[in-house]
Amino acid sequence: MLAFNMDQTETALLRILLADDHPLFVEALRALIERHIAANELTIVSDLDAAHRAMMAGRFDLAILDLHMPGASGFEGVRRTLAQFPETPVAVISGSATAVDVKRAIELGAKGFLPKTLSPDVLAAALRVIAAGGTYVPTEYATGGGMAISAAGLTQRESEVLTLLMRGQSNKEIGRALELKEITVKLHVRNIFRKLKVRNRVEAVNAASRLGVVPVSGRR
Repeated sequence: MLAFNMDQTETALLRILLADDHPLFVEALRALIERHIAANELTIVSDLDAAHRAMMAGRFDLAILDLHMPGASGFEGVRRTLAQFPETPVAVISGSATAVDVKRAIELGAKGFLPKTLSPDVLAAALRVIAAGGTYVPTEYATGGGMAISAAGLTQRESEVLTLLMRGQSNKEIGRALELKEITVKLHVRNIFRKLKVRNRVEAVNAASRLGVVPVSGRR
Protein backbone atom coordinates (compact mmCIF):
# COMPACT_ATOMS: atom_id res chain seq x y z
CA MET A 1 0.00 0.00 0.00
CA LEU A 2 1.04 3.60 -0.58
CA ALA A 3 1.69 5.38 2.69
CA PHE A 4 2.85 8.92 3.26
CA ASN A 5 3.47 8.47 6.97
CA MET A 6 6.46 6.27 6.36
CA ASP A 7 6.75 5.25 10.02
CA GLN A 8 3.34 3.60 9.81
CA THR A 9 3.31 -0.09 10.70
CA GLU A 10 3.19 -2.28 7.62
CA THR A 11 1.31 -5.53 7.56
CA ALA A 12 2.09 -7.09 4.18
CA LEU A 13 5.53 -8.50 3.48
CA LEU A 14 7.11 -6.73 0.52
CA ARG A 15 9.67 -8.81 -1.36
CA ILE A 16 12.21 -6.53 -3.00
CA LEU A 17 15.12 -7.33 -5.31
CA LEU A 18 17.89 -4.74 -5.55
CA ALA A 19 20.42 -5.22 -8.36
CA ASP A 20 23.24 -2.67 -8.09
CA ASP A 21 27.03 -2.86 -8.01
CA HIS A 22 27.68 0.34 -6.02
CA PRO A 23 28.24 -0.73 -2.36
CA LEU A 24 27.67 2.71 -0.83
CA PHE A 25 24.34 3.21 -2.58
CA VAL A 26 23.29 -0.36 -1.80
CA GLU A 27 23.91 0.14 1.91
CA ALA A 28 22.13 3.50 1.88
CA LEU A 29 19.09 2.01 0.14
CA ARG A 30 19.10 -1.01 2.47
CA ALA A 31 18.98 1.34 5.47
CA LEU A 32 16.22 3.40 3.86
CA ILE A 33 14.09 0.33 3.16
CA GLU A 34 14.61 -1.03 6.68
CA ARG A 35 13.59 2.32 8.14
CA HIS A 36 10.57 3.07 5.99
CA ILE A 37 9.21 -0.35 5.04
CA ALA A 38 8.86 -2.39 8.20
CA ALA A 39 7.81 -5.69 6.64
CA ASN A 40 10.24 -6.37 3.83
CA GLU A 41 12.43 -9.11 2.48
CA LEU A 42 15.35 -7.59 0.61
CA THR A 43 17.54 -9.58 -1.79
CA ILE A 44 20.68 -7.84 -3.07
CA VAL A 45 22.72 -8.83 -6.14
CA SER A 46 25.38 -6.97 -8.11
CA ASP A 47 24.78 -7.90 -11.76
CA LEU A 48 21.95 -8.65 -14.16
CA ASP A 49 22.58 -12.38 -14.48
CA ALA A 50 22.34 -12.76 -10.69
CA ALA A 51 19.15 -10.71 -10.73
CA HIS A 52 17.59 -13.02 -13.29
CA ARG A 53 18.60 -16.11 -11.32
CA ALA A 54 16.98 -14.65 -8.20
CA MET A 55 13.80 -13.80 -10.10
CA MET A 56 13.58 -17.32 -11.51
CA ALA A 57 14.01 -18.77 -8.02
CA GLY A 58 11.30 -16.72 -6.30
CA ARG A 59 8.59 -14.11 -6.65
CA PHE A 60 9.32 -10.42 -6.04
CA ASP A 61 6.88 -7.57 -5.55
CA LEU A 62 9.44 -5.12 -6.89
CA ALA A 63 12.74 -5.37 -8.76
CA ILE A 64 15.08 -2.35 -8.67
CA LEU A 65 17.64 -2.47 -11.46
CA ASP A 66 20.71 -0.28 -11.89
CA LEU A 67 20.81 0.85 -15.51
CA HIS A 68 24.59 0.49 -15.77
CA MET A 69 25.50 -2.50 -13.57
CA PRO A 70 27.56 -5.38 -15.00
CA GLY A 71 25.66 -7.34 -17.63
CA ALA A 72 22.91 -4.74 -17.97
CA SER A 73 24.04 -3.12 -21.25
CA GLY A 74 21.87 -0.13 -20.41
CA PHE A 75 18.30 -0.39 -21.64
CA GLU A 76 18.93 -3.76 -23.28
CA GLY A 77 19.07 -5.27 -19.79
CA VAL A 78 15.82 -3.55 -18.86
CA ARG A 79 14.17 -4.86 -22.02
CA ARG A 80 15.35 -8.42 -21.38
CA THR A 81 14.19 -8.34 -17.79
CA LEU A 82 10.72 -7.05 -18.63
CA ALA A 83 10.36 -9.60 -21.42
CA GLN A 84 11.43 -12.52 -19.22
CA PHE A 85 9.58 -11.45 -16.05
CA PRO A 86 6.51 -9.49 -17.18
CA GLU A 87 4.65 -10.00 -13.88
CA THR A 88 7.32 -8.29 -11.78
CA PRO A 89 7.16 -4.48 -11.41
CA VAL A 90 10.56 -3.08 -12.38
CA ALA A 91 12.04 0.25 -11.32
CA VAL A 92 15.14 1.58 -13.05
CA ILE A 93 17.75 3.46 -11.01
CA SER A 94 20.66 5.47 -12.31
CA GLY A 95 23.27 7.92 -11.11
CA SER A 96 22.35 10.20 -13.98
CA ALA A 97 19.20 10.72 -16.00
CA THR A 98 17.84 12.63 -18.95
CA ALA A 99 14.27 13.11 -20.11
CA VAL A 100 15.04 10.78 -23.03
CA ASP A 101 16.28 8.05 -20.63
CA VAL A 102 13.17 8.36 -18.47
CA LYS A 103 10.84 8.26 -21.47
CA ARG A 104 12.56 5.18 -22.88
CA ALA A 105 12.37 3.31 -19.57
CA ILE A 106 8.64 3.94 -19.24
CA GLU A 107 7.98 3.07 -22.88
CA LEU A 108 9.77 -0.26 -22.39
CA GLY A 109 7.41 -1.04 -19.51
CA ALA A 110 9.33 -0.01 -16.39
CA LYS A 111 7.12 1.28 -13.58
CA GLY A 112 9.50 4.01 -12.54
CA PHE A 113 12.78 5.79 -13.11
CA LEU A 114 14.62 6.71 -9.91
CA PRO A 115 17.67 8.99 -10.04
CA LYS A 116 20.03 8.19 -7.17
CA THR A 117 19.95 11.88 -6.28
CA LEU A 118 16.34 11.66 -4.99
CA SER A 119 15.91 12.58 -1.34
CA PRO A 120 15.41 9.58 0.99
CA ASP A 121 11.77 10.43 1.78
CA VAL A 122 10.83 10.82 -1.89
CA LEU A 123 12.70 7.65 -2.85
CA ALA A 124 10.96 5.65 -0.12
CA ALA A 125 7.54 6.95 -1.17
CA ALA A 126 8.30 6.29 -4.83
CA LEU A 127 9.19 2.66 -4.12
CA ARG A 128 5.88 2.21 -2.32
CA VAL A 129 3.99 3.74 -5.26
CA ILE A 130 5.61 1.33 -7.72
CA ALA A 131 5.14 -1.72 -5.49
CA ALA A 132 1.46 -0.78 -5.14
CA GLY A 133 1.00 -0.87 -8.91
CA GLY A 134 1.54 2.78 -9.79
CA THR A 135 4.16 4.53 -11.87
CA TYR A 136 6.70 7.04 -10.57
CA VAL A 137 8.67 9.61 -12.53
CA PRO A 138 10.37 12.66 -10.97
CA THR A 139 8.54 15.90 -11.67
CA GLU A 140 11.34 17.42 -13.70
CA TYR A 141 11.18 14.53 -16.18
CA ALA A 142 7.49 13.67 -16.17
CA THR A 143 6.52 16.04 -18.96
CA GLY A 144 9.59 15.34 -21.11
CA GLY A 145 8.80 14.05 -24.57
CA GLY A 146 5.07 14.59 -24.05
CA MET A 147 4.78 11.96 -21.32
CA ALA A 148 1.82 12.18 -18.95
CA ILE A 149 2.49 10.07 -15.86
CA SER A 150 -0.01 9.29 -13.15
CA ALA A 151 2.18 8.11 -10.30
CA ALA A 152 -0.61 6.65 -8.20
CA GLY A 153 -2.33 4.53 -10.84
CA LEU A 154 -5.06 7.11 -11.49
CA THR A 155 -7.33 6.83 -14.49
CA GLN A 156 -7.44 9.51 -17.19
CA ARG A 157 -10.54 11.10 -15.65
CA GLU A 158 -9.18 10.88 -12.10
CA SER A 159 -6.02 12.61 -13.30
CA GLU A 160 -8.12 15.39 -14.82
CA VAL A 161 -10.04 15.79 -11.57
CA LEU A 162 -6.79 15.83 -9.58
CA THR A 163 -5.40 18.53 -11.86
CA LEU A 164 -8.32 20.81 -11.02
CA LEU A 165 -8.34 19.78 -7.39
CA MET A 166 -4.69 20.85 -7.15
CA ARG A 167 -5.77 24.27 -8.46
CA GLY A 168 -8.16 24.64 -5.53
CA GLN A 169 -11.39 24.17 -7.47
CA SER A 170 -14.53 22.93 -5.72
CA ASN A 171 -16.44 19.83 -6.78
CA LYS A 172 -19.02 22.06 -8.47
CA GLU A 173 -16.32 23.96 -10.37
CA ILE A 174 -14.62 20.72 -11.40
CA GLY A 175 -17.96 19.38 -12.61
CA ARG A 176 -18.56 22.45 -14.77
CA ALA A 177 -15.03 22.31 -16.21
CA LEU A 178 -15.23 18.62 -17.07
CA GLU A 179 -18.97 18.52 -17.85
CA LEU A 180 -19.64 16.05 -15.04
CA LYS A 181 -22.38 15.85 -12.42
CA GLU A 182 -21.23 16.90 -8.96
CA ILE A 183 -21.96 13.43 -7.53
CA THR A 184 -19.69 11.93 -10.21
CA VAL A 185 -16.92 14.33 -9.24
CA LYS A 186 -17.35 13.29 -5.60
CA LEU A 187 -16.90 9.65 -6.60
CA HIS A 188 -13.72 10.48 -8.53
CA VAL A 189 -12.36 12.48 -5.58
CA ARG A 190 -13.10 9.57 -3.24
CA ASN A 191 -11.18 7.21 -5.55
CA ILE A 192 -8.26 9.65 -5.69
CA PHE A 193 -8.14 9.78 -1.88
CA ARG A 194 -8.20 5.99 -1.72
CA LYS A 195 -5.39 5.57 -4.25
CA LEU A 196 -3.23 8.25 -2.64
CA LYS A 197 -4.06 6.91 0.86
CA VAL A 198 -5.12 10.33 2.12
CA ARG A 199 -8.16 11.70 3.95
CA ASN A 200 -8.79 15.14 2.47
CA ARG A 201 -7.93 17.58 -0.30
CA VAL A 202 -5.00 19.18 1.48
CA GLU A 203 -3.38 15.79 2.07
CA ALA A 204 -4.06 14.82 -1.56
CA VAL A 205 -2.38 17.94 -2.91
CA ASN A 206 0.59 17.54 -0.54
CA ALA A 207 0.94 13.85 -1.40
CA ALA A 208 0.78 14.48 -5.13
CA SER A 209 3.32 17.29 -4.93
CA ARG A 210 5.66 15.34 -2.70
CA LEU A 211 5.69 12.35 -5.02
CA GLY A 212 6.06 14.40 -8.17
CA VAL A 213 2.70 13.27 -9.52
CA VAL A 214 2.03 14.95 -12.83
CA PRO A 215 -1.68 14.48 -13.60
CA VAL A 216 -2.80 13.96 -17.15
CA SER A 217 -3.86 17.28 -18.64
CA GLY A 218 -7.58 17.66 -19.13
CA ARG A 219 -9.95 20.33 -20.33
CA ARG A 220 -9.68 23.67 -18.58
